Amino acid sequence: MSVILAGLLFVCAAADSRPVPTVVLPAREGNTAVALRADPRIAFVLELGGEVLAGVADREFFARLAAGEGNRIGPMLSRDELMVRERVCPDLDPRPPLLRVGGYELLRAPPALRRAAERAGRALAVPGDGVLARPYRAWPEAKQTSAADPAVAGLVARVDAERWFATMAELASFPRNSYGSGIHAAHDWILARFAEAGLQTSSHAFLLSVPGCPGSPLLGNPIGIKPGGSRAGEWIVVGAHYDSRNHSACDGAVQPRPGANDNASGCAGVIELARVFQGVRTDRSLVFACFSGEEQGLRGSSAWVQTLIDSEQLGRVRHMINLDMIGHAIDDRLETRVETSAEHAGWLPVYGAAAALYAPSLTVYLQSSTAAYSDHWPFLQRGVPAVFTWENGASIYPHWHRTTDLPSNMLRARELAGGILRMDTAVLAELAGIWGLFDDGFEGP
Repeated sequence: MSVILAGLLFVCAAADSRPVPTVVLPAREGNTAVALRADPRIAFVLELGGEVLAGVADREFFARLAAGEGNRIGPMLSRDELMVRERVCPDLDPRPPLLRVGGYELLRAPPALRRAAERAGRALAVPGDGVLARPYRAWPEAKQTSAADPAVAGLVARVDAERWFATMAELASFPRNSYGSGIHAAHDWILARFAEAGLQTSSHAFLLSVPGCPGSPLLGNPIGIKPGGSRAGEWIVVGAHYDSRNHSACDGAVQPRPGANDNASGCAGVIELARVFQGVRTDRSLVFACFSGEEQGLRGSSAWVQTLIDSEQLGRVRHMINLDMIGHAIDDRLETRVETSAEHAGWLPVYGAAAALYAPSLTVYLQSSTAAYSDHWPFLQRGVPAVFTWENGASIYPHWHRTTDLPSNMLRARELAGGILRMDTAVLAELAGIWGLFDDGFEGP
């Protein structure tokens, strides 16, 4: 996980920007942004997935909310000074957060600084209704019912969470900082797993050049292609980064980080999806990629996108799914975040519906705002629909970018990653156009 879209706005009753007391509430019926902003006693409201931040203009009402079960008091804030960021951004903005709400961090910033941070991809933009992320069940599309497709269900059943976990743990055993020799061994190991899954393999090479870091090592992005049928020239890309972060952006040998969750979990997810689709006939081609140099600022994925542009192949990419930190959940709700830019927000309920049908154990939050903190961003910048599927933010994982980012410290890893991969499998089946039959004769359980 590396260290993203127009101004942060709040629909509110108060016309001024004076600080008011705030309360953090669990997001539930009556506590949503839609319900609260209609109350004249509420100055502003911000919905962040599982929690809601409310600025309260009425003292008596504030006292009542503050005393509510499960509620907690926040700082004095004005709506104009709030900036929302992910935990992945402190490298660029070292200030500690005022508080964490729903897996996000909130800071104070003058409006001009906040807008600049959003343009630079260092902060998240919130739509005018104050809803950054809401549960899929609150989307209008969630009320539409549909039946599971037997062919898709059979494909989804091929996701093996135990196999994913073993793959993740083995990848995490490689030292994978971008300035060390171990990353080359990891690169070759990933290519071997792609070949075992029946993919056509190659390596995309690029020079990692980072200001302030010594040298420009030659790195590789392992690529595996499963050719399609009638629309083989159209690609669906599944990607994740495989490098991990040491003590500094220039890596080296100081305080090595295993990077089990960040991001052996995501690259192992790419490998697992390649295995799931092995022997499956599709109309479109599937391209599986694990990127390096992500921890230095999305270098590997950006370099590959630029190569696609230079070779006039970017137009082949119809959709991109990104996996980064998919292995930690704080409780059995298995909170999962699905995000993209506002331009491509129409894809969000597609993922929500896939989870509802094929991975119902997940609690899915849909976010129509995203930032440059993972490898979907270079695709979005070039107009390619790209969706980021992951756990409920880096803030929930206490071992992020630490020496303790080990498989043993990832809570509910199999349950969460298995659900995310089942959701993504169902979406990929629709995007790639499965034929309903498998080349090896397998038709599901």
